[in-house]
Amino acid sequence: MVIFFGTLVSFYLSSFFTYQPKHYFVLSFVNAFVAAGMLLIGVRALPAIVLALIVHYVLFVDVAIGYAVLFSLVLPIPPILISQIHLKVIKHVKQQSSVLLMSSVYFLLFGLALPMLQTSLLLFVSYLSKISLSLEFMLLSSSSVALTHMILTPIIFLALSVLFGVGKSKYIALDEQIFEMNSTVWSYRVWAGVLLVTLGSIAIVPESMLLYSLWFFFLVTVFVGIGRFGIIRPMVLGLLVVGVMLYNATAKVNDAWGYDDRYVGLIEVLVAFVVLAYIHGSSTIRSFILSQEKIHNERTDPYTGLYNLAQLKDDVANCKKPILVFLDLWPTLSKLAGIGYSGQTQLLLQITRSLFTTRSDIKRAYRPPFTTGVLFILPMTDNVQRELVSISAMLDEFQFYWKGTSMSLVSHTLHCFPLPNDEDLDAKISTFCDQPYYAHQKILWFDDSEQSTPRMSRLLKVQHAIKHNEFVLYCQPYRHLHNSHSGSHFEVLLRLHPADGSQLEPAEFFPMVNEFGVEEQLDKWVIENTFKLLSENLLQWESINRCAINLTAKSLGDDELASFVLRLAEKYDIPLGRICFEITESAALENEAQAIATVEELKLAGCTIALDDFGTGYASFAYLRRIPVTVLKIDGEFIRNLPTNPTDRLIVESIHLVANNMSLVTVAEYVETEAHADLLREIGIDYAQGFGMAMPLPLDEHIKSINVSVGT
Repeated sequence: MVIFFGTLVSFYLSSFFTYQPKHYFVLSFVNAFVAAGMLLIGVRALPAIVLALIVHYVLFVDVAIGYAVLFSLVLPIPPILISQIHLKVIKHVKQQSSVLLMSSVYFLLFGLALPMLQTSLLLFVSYLSKISLSLEFMLLSSSSVALTHMILTPIIFLALSVLFGVGKSKYIALDEQIFEMNSTVWSYRVWAGVLLVTLGSIAIVPESMLLYSLWFFFLVTVFVGIGRFGIIRPMVLGLLVVGVMLYNATAKVNDAWGYDDRYVGLIEVLVAFVVLAYIHGSSTIRSFILSQEKIHNERTDPYTGLYNLAQLKDDVANCKKPILVFLDLWPTLSKLAGIGYSGQTQLLLQITRSLFTTRSDIKRAYRPPFTTGVLFILPMTDNVQRELVSISAMLDEFQFYWKGTSMSLVSHTLHCFPLPNDEDLDAKISTFCDQPYYAHQKILWFDDSEQSTPRMSRLLKVQHAIKHNEFVLYCQPYRHLHNSHSGSHFEVLLRLHPADGSQLEPAEFFPMVNEFGVEEQLDKWVIENTFKLLSENLLQWESINRCAINLTAKSLGDDELASFVLRLAEKYDIPLGRICFEITESAALENEAQAIATVEELKLAGCTIALDDFGTGYASFAYLRRIPVTVLKIDGEFIRNLPTNPTDRLIVESIHLVANNMSLVTVAEYVETEAHADLLREIGIDYAQGFGMAMPLPLDEHIKSINVSVGT
């Protein structure tokens, strides 16, 4: 019924744009409505369209029933044919996700092919009716058809989409998103104000060239707003302006009852203007989609599709009284080590899908770094405890389907924390998501005050250790995979042994060191005490191939570091050719220019430079282009599952290929078994470091063992 009556109404609207000498619709609402209906619902619209055409010709044009049926069957052929071709082409083009390409397809079909086909059909009908049509009228016909479908068909298509609820939310949401991203309140008001002032001027200016200049100025202003103020608003305004201009021009031509070159020229100018608007609008939409994809890629995990903390911060800021809920999956994942990363990814995806199904107000799930769980937001309500119980019940019933089997969660705890919007989210989540495993508590509210006492205790211990020299040097030897007699290779490690006998793991005190900002002080302590220990205890330097010392990103920005190392080397008589400084890639260099200068000076003095944690940090391969490294240490993330993960092996082989071509020595971290070592040897990696090769031990003990081996 909508298509039937809409077609009849479109004849009435088209009558205001009729070129009377030829009874031709210069702006054909009928043609646009037929095309829009076919684009939206396909051939289902055809019966209603044909019936409406017959009714119009018989009742309102007084055409014989035979001719009415003929015209009704023949005249819709071009828009229907082109619409069907367009739908089929778009199915293939859509896979490439190119807005410009889809716009080009629409322009070629509706802006070029359809006008030509429509004009050809018009010649055929005129032949049957024995009506003579001039070449000028053919030009007018093709231009008007192009203008109709370039500016009118999209608006009618959008209106029908809203009316039928087909893609309504998609089109309007896209328009609103573009508007919100590109515009501000004041700029929109200025734009709208200019349009209103121009309209007021048009209303009082008499018929003249100035009036047409004002109309075109109005069009240019509308053109400027395309993309900046959405797409739909400028399109509707542009249609209104073009409609008024065509109505006035058509009325003048009809009064003169003759052909006017300026009339066709106006239509051609409008067509050119609309084509430019299409190109501009398509480019705007494309830029918006690309920026949205970039933001999405930056804010989601590529494997699971879960969002990161950057997106969480935005969502928390837009949520009143948010509650952070963290589901720790470690109890389950620790029992499912054999499923690999793909299995873990599937577990996360299936759980988040169940969460979205259970709770419509949970829009996103987040994966905090260095955790084995899922984080999501709930709004604080009076019934929040009941809602949490409902989610917990869902998790009790949850089944994880994997390779033909299903299993339930081993156990679960929902850690909950009401988060005020002014909280430091990064610090809060790092503490909140680091909760111990509770086997028998399914819902646990996080109390931040309970965390302050142990944290303060750790801070005091680190402060005391720095003041009273309570740090101890350890080392971890690593093995040469191709030469067992190449001398000792080891990395110097730092441990904290407080005088009170308590123990603090590196993961506990290193964040405190960073918080106090004493990385440089601690790095210099490690360098000096390593040099001193080696100088006082090592019998033969030839027994050491490489002693590796870590340098933080902050230390590398110290312009005095290189001279400090050289002074200590001279003081303790250290051959710097045996010393390797490791630069961690997992932290960004604060002063890259100074860091490169420091590295080059150390290398010139004979030191070896290693790039640690390669492959997972800030710079990846870009560091290799700028920093003159000698050793590449492959991050253990690619080594841990090497025997069972073909992708990890491919990555390690690729890193080895790059390193080999650059004449770099390679060291694999986290080598835990001989099977790992055998695979690395087969790939061609030079050294293996990890618990499977040697456990960390005090540096002085390792030096003693080196001396013993030299003596034997």
